[in-house]
Amino acid sequence: MRLLTYLLLIIFLSNCTTIEVTKEVVKVGSVVKEKVEKQFEEKKVKIFEDKTIVEEKKIITQEKKEEKTIVKTQQKLAQINFIGKKIDEIQEQMGEPQLARSDGSIKMLRYDSSSCRLFLFFNLNSNIKRVEHFEFRDGIGELLNSKQSLESCYREYKLIS
Repeated sequence: MRLLTYLLLIIFLSNCTTIEVTKEVVKVGSVVKEKVEKQFEEKKVKIFEDKTIVEEKKIITQEKKEEKTIVKTQQKLAQINFIGKKIDEIQEQMGEPQLARSDGSIKMLRYDSSSCRLFLFFNLNSNIKRVEHFEFRDGIGELLNSKQSLESCYREYKLIS
């Protein structure tokens, strides 16, 4: 009888252990499943972000090309070319700038009128500080790209009559 009781007790305990082990295996399986799903979601987000970054880089590159073209056109249409003029000559002709800023090896002067802004850029590393680049922009910062708007700016700055 005791033998039978021990045998039943052992079977019962071994069945309880199997149930506990099964519960733990199910828990571990759930955790593993969640982590794997999370990694796949992160990869999807990363792939989406990478595509977005590539598209934005293309847009920025295209806009820079368009700006370079507009600036070249501006400088071709310029009735008065500022390139090569010294800071003193510019200030003598235009007066004091509304904004003067040095950033690293570049100095920038900005002259404002009612409808346009003239930006002049100088290389501070050269011995003689001369205009290396200039551009006209409107009040909201867009490059001017028509001959009429450039002539209007020249008139506002009293560079032509």
